[in-house]
Formats: sequence, structure tokens, C-alpha cells
Amino acid sequence: MNVILFHEGICPSGTTWHQRLREAVDEAVLAEECGFDGYAVSEQHFASGEAITSSPEIILPYVAARTERLRLRIASVNLLPYNHPIRVIEQMATLDLLSNGRAELGGARSNNPYTLDAFNVDPKLTREYRDEHLEIIGKGFTQEKLEHDSEFYKIPPRKMSPWPVGRRPVPVHLSATSIESHEEAGAMGVGAMTGLSILGWDYAQACIDAYRKGAENARNVAGAITTRQALFSVGVNCHTDRATALATTKENTVRFIEVIMDWMTKLAKRSEGYEYFAAIEKIRQNMHDLDYLIESSPYIMAGTPDELIKRARRLHDMGIDDVIWRIDGMGHENNKNALRLIGKEVLPELHSWKEHAQSTPSSTWNTQ
Repeated sequence: MNVILFHEGICPSGTTWHQRLREAVDEAVLAEECGFDGYAVSEQHFASGEAITSSPEIILPYVAARTERLRLRIASVNLLPYNHPIRVIEQMATLDLLSNGRAELGGARSNNPYTLDAFNVDPKLTREYRDEHLEIIGKGFTQEKLEHDSEFYKIPPRKMSPWPVGRRPVPVHLSATSIESHEEAGAMGVGAMTGLSILGWDYAQACIDAYRKGAENARNVAGAITTRQALFSVGVNCHTDRATALATTKENTVRFIEVIMDWMTKLAKRSEGYEYFAAIEKIRQNMHDLDYLIESSPYIMAGTPDELIKRARRLHDMGIDDVIWRIDGMGHENNKNALRLIGKEVLPELHSWKEHAQSTPSSTWNTQ
């Protein structure tokens, strides 16, 4: 099982944006030293100090220059008109070249109404934009000249420049929250990153099963077939004392739960296709109870090394290949302490587990 450090640039009280961005890069470098397999940065807009990673395509090359081994993933670029697919192709190819073949692309529809409204995007069209972007990206990574003609994009024949390392497509993954979107990701031949496991272990398993169902007849949409599943967890912390682990991460975790509770319920009411978001209401009465949130789902990972291993083992047995752990928002020193302890006590065990037979081996992505 691979473990990917995930940042959104949360600024605790007293931390400047300038300080946090530089700290995040230092933490990525430390993560490589501690044995983490990858580093991921999300695309977030208008979140102020709650998340300042609005330009992952700039952050990741900076990290690439200071690391040698970490896989580098945008998780996820919003596949919407303000991120034209040609620019996404160019950015990923450039990152892949600068990092010696370590780039990975994560894509998403975007389910934040605050962002969608700012860029004047109709939430009802996000699925169509997603599908169109993936098709164009697949063409751009594989065809001598990219050409596309549709309602959304009219691209005359153009030779893409530059190409990724070895002229092979970078691995593509899709952030997915609904059971339906997991099956769609599998059918399109891209990896899935499960992002709504707060709805419970059973919901996470249903998403995993749906992805496998879709992948049985996967089409090559994004340039190459990647059959691999990851799961996002937030509020991740590790300490030899469980109570300390939870107390250190509680403030930023509960604040995040409050934020997603707000925009998910709003989007569920106003936009067709997001009605399932209303299911998050079932946790409202326990949204400040960290013990409940940890036990009821894999969405929050905090505890001792043995507890993190136990929960990761359950995910691996369910079919998850990679965990994407957001170790962020606790303050620089606390973040680093968690990375060191996870590297020493948790990663050796997770790395010893065999990859699933039906999954694309991560080793095939290495080009050096």
C-alpha cells in the first residue's frame, strides 16, 4: 500500500500564508526522507486560511526540485472551463519532464458551490465538462496532433509541446464522491480517489465495489488505463498517546467538517446530480465528536501507530491501493512529528502488503 502526503495549505492561527506555503514544501521534503510514496496538492479557491493551494501546478514543480523520489499529484485539478484542457496537458507534461517522470494527474468535477459561482459554472454541467476534459487530455497525451470539435471545445489540429517523459501518458485519477462516479471512473479507465468516506465504512465499500464493476470493461479515455483506488483521509495525526493525537488535530478537523457540511447541503438542494450529498446530514449531531467520526468511517485517521495500521489494513482488505493522508493544519512542528512517527512505525508495515492483483502496479509508472 502506498501512502501519499496531502496538503491544502491550512494556516493555523498566527501562521502567515507565506510561512505556510514554505512550511508545506519543507514537510514534503521530510515526507520523502520518512519514506512516503507521494505528495499531493489540491486546487482550492477562495478558502482564505482554510486552504491556500490555489495553484498546485506551481507548488509541485517547486517540490520536484527539492525531491528525487516522491510521486507528484495534483489532487485534483478542476476539470472545468477555467482550466482549459490544453493548459492542463502542457502543465502536466512540463511537471513530468522536470521531475523525471514523477507526475500524476488527479481531476475533479468540483463540488464547491462557492467556487462554481465565482467562475460562473453551471453545476449541472460539471459531469459533461469532466468527461470532455478527460477525452481531450487522452488525445493530447497520445496523438501526434490534438484535434477536438464539440459543443464545449473546438480545437483545430495542434501538435502538443512538450510531451511527457518517454512520450507516455501520465497516470490519471479521478476524485469521486458518489457511487455512480466511482463506476464511471472505472469504466473510463482512470484511477479513483474516494472523497466522501465520511458517510461510513459501508459507503466506502460500496464505492470500491462500484469502481471495480466499472473497471471490468474499462475504456482507454485518458491515454492509458490506470486501475487503482485511493482514499482521502483528513485530520490525520499520529502520536504514541491516542488522546494527544486527537487533541492536536481536533480543531482543524472539526472546522473542516463544518465547512463541508455547509457547502454539501447547499449543493444537494440546488443542483441535480448532487442529491446524495444530503446524506451527510446523518452525522450532523455528532460532527464535533472526534471519537465518533474516527470510529464511524475512514475519513479521519488519528491515533497511535497501531491504530493507523489497523485502519489502513481494513482499507487494504476492502480493496484500497493507496491512502492519501492530509497531515495539515496542526502547526509545522506537529505536522513534522506526525510524519516522522508514521515513517518510522507505520509505513514499513503498510509497504509490506502486496498490491491487489487487479490493480495497475505503481512500479510500472517509474521511467528512470
